[in-house]
Amino acid sequence: MAWLLGLADRVHPGAWVFVVLGAALFYGALFAFVALERRPRPVSLPLLGLWMVSPIVLIYQGVVLKDVLFANAALAGFAALAWAGRLWGHAFSRGLLLGAALLLFTLAALTRQNGIVVSLFAALALGAIAAVRPEVGRRSRIIRGILWTATALALVGACDVLAGVALRARSDGRPEDANHLKVLQVYDLAGATRLDPTTPLPILRARQPALERFLREQAASHFRSAGVDNLFALPGGGAMMVPQGSAAGRQWASLIRDHPRLYIEARTRVWLTTLRTPGSAGCPMIITGVDGDPAMLARAGLRARDDAKDEWDEDYASRFLGGPLYSHMFYGSLLIVTLAWLAWRWRQGDRGPEAIATAAMGLAALAFAASFFVISVDCDYRFLYFLDVAAMAAVARMTAARPPPTIRGEAR
Repeated sequence: MAWLLGLADRVHPGAWVFVVLGAALFYGALFAFVALERRPRPVSLPLLGLWMVSPIVLIYQGVVLKDVLFANAALAGFAALAWAGRLWGHAFSRGLLLGAALLLFTLAALTRQNGIVVSLFAALALGAIAAVRPEVGRRSRIIRGILWTATALALVGACDVLAGVALRARSDGRPEDANHLKVLQVYDLAGATRLDPTTPLPILRARQPALERFLREQAASHFRSAGVDNLFALPGGGAMMVPQGSAAGRQWASLIRDHPRLYIEARTRVWLTTLRTPGSAGCPMIITGVDGDPAMLARAGLRARDDAKDEWDEDYASRFLGGPLYSHMFYGSLLIVTLAWLAWRWRQGDRGPEAIATAAMGLAALAFAASFFVISVDCDYRFLYFLDVAAMAAVARMTAARPPPTIRGEAR
């Protein structure tokens, strides 16, 4: 994301080129899903209007966040995949669309660490689209589907690795991924110690007693499922949350292996807080203006901003807090309903590429949300943004679609 933001800044100083291009992926993908139907049902229009005035779209699409970039890239990737299946018989169009999908899913995988989950479902969808083509026998279709899936996974993996190597060559060399893992490990140990103060920590006691004392005497009592930030604010918290050596990692692995119920209970509380995202200071729901460390802003040539427009945006978004349009649970429920509808249509004979791509997108969004069970250390609303926009696109497709001939009782 930093590289793309830098490219956009070279085109025109500021972030507006980046924001416009990112939003174009979202709006283009939403339109592409509706346009899969040659004559969309009129009921889809007011629904699209509702999505457009939601702060989930109206405000978040104007915010520079990697979560928004990831969601838009993944959404556009599935839209490209659906249209590639629709135009499968046109080799040139299919190649262009599959190439675009490859780039978009690679971008998604590079933008978020757990974004590879989306690429997996996209590859399975491509294999299924290839396998349902009726030109050859059943066994050949299965083999073809496996080959397409394996090829897609290999290409995304190769692009991800090569791009990662190229980007790391231009990075500042800070081990951010390793540090994030250490924070997760210490956070989980603090949560387990909060639930059961008698939790044994023999590895830390023997190899890093200062960290054990920090967990028992400070972190456990201040632990909250809403996020890890307050633990950094404790005396010595900055160093303790990113400890040196491997003792914390070994103790964390021991917790999972020897006390799985305690680990699962602690993780469940964190994940549910992320999924429910209560409107509190600990779980940011609305992002407006420009904010940050003054020294960092100055180095970037920026300044803090909270003007009348930002205040209007915040007031507008606040009116939706507590309602369904600002709820991951609501959008997740919509996805489950859409998947059930797609399953019913599948049983009725609607097995086209559009249905496969839409179902894969819904399953990918649910799996992506589920992956935060393992990695979540904060409950910011933005983390599960892909779940929301995937539900918007899936429901838009569902309301726009007309029954296929086999369901209406007509001849093909």
